[in-house]
Amino acid sequence: MEGSLIDSEKSAKKERGFPLKCPECGSTHILVDDERGELKCSNCGLVITDSLIDSRPEWRAFSPEDHDKKSRIGPPRSLTAPDRYLSTTIGRDRKDIFGKGISPERRARIDRLRRIQARSAHRVPGGRNLARALSELKRISSQLELPPSILENAAFVYRKALRAGITKGRSINAVVAASLYAACRLHKSPWTIEEIANMSKRISKKEVARVYRIILNKLPELHVPLLEPEEYISRLASDLKLSGDVQLRALEILEDAKKMHITLGKLPIGVAAAVIYIAAIELGERRTQNDVCEAAQITEVTLRTRYKELVKKLKLSQTS
Repeated sequence: MEGSLIDSEKSAKKERGFPLKCPECGSTHILVDDERGELKCSNCGLVITDSLIDSRPEWRAFSPEDHDKKSRIGPPRSLTAPDRYLSTTIGRDRKDIFGKGISPERRARIDRLRRIQARSAHRVPGGRNLARALSELKRISSQLELPPSILENAAFVYRKALRAGITKGRSINAVVAASLYAACRLHKSPWTIEEIANMSKRISKKEVARVYRIILNKLPELHVPLLEPEEYISRLASDLKLSGDVQLRALEILEDAKKMHITLGKLPIGVAAAVIYIAAIELGERRTQNDVCEAAQITEVTLRTRYKELVKKLKLSQTS
């Protein structure tokens, strides 16, 4: 069976840089035959070239495990690893590539090289604590089920904080939590400081917030956007097991509130909790104030204040 069909100019450039059109008929339907090393036109049959270089591996794998075992490349670069997966690992096998035993003299030399390599990993500024910080970052991200993009961005923020000297004299866990919260804000992910602080070890919300403000002041190039109440609507509705109609009604109420500038200067998640509470009551899916406050992690006083303000200024029916 012949190879794959490259239809578009973009695909051809991206994949192998082959000619985009047949020089004979001008067709863009180009067939790639990896087995014969040929590039031919599917319209007129012209063999454009017969000396393609096969970039595929010379070995075959019949399972994912077999593929990983035979592959000779490492993982892609990542900021979540102290060495970014760019270092070389010296194994502890006592045999060479041919399966023969290694002499004691050579074994001692390899052990010495392994120790030197382990020490060199901590020679960069803050290198001693970087591995522990990234490990803590991965743990919190795993518990919050954050996507890899946020984890990668959080590691980037932490490394910039490390170079800026923000970690000096401060708890590593606090800087890690603040970096993760900054990454969530950059990706507009609706996680609060309190939720991230609760996942951290012996770190208060107040301390995380203080370090986060320092990061914003010393790293102005981050350009962290402000969170909007609508970014919390979907998550709160999911936690409270509310229908899509409630979400749509909550967004309508929120839109009306924004037009009247009611949301200015208010805590976004507090406003989101209030509109969700109002929409759930209107559509007959009432939830208690305690349930809404637990989902949003706000106090009942905050919820009642925002609720009364919205009901009064938007002239909604008093249903609480």
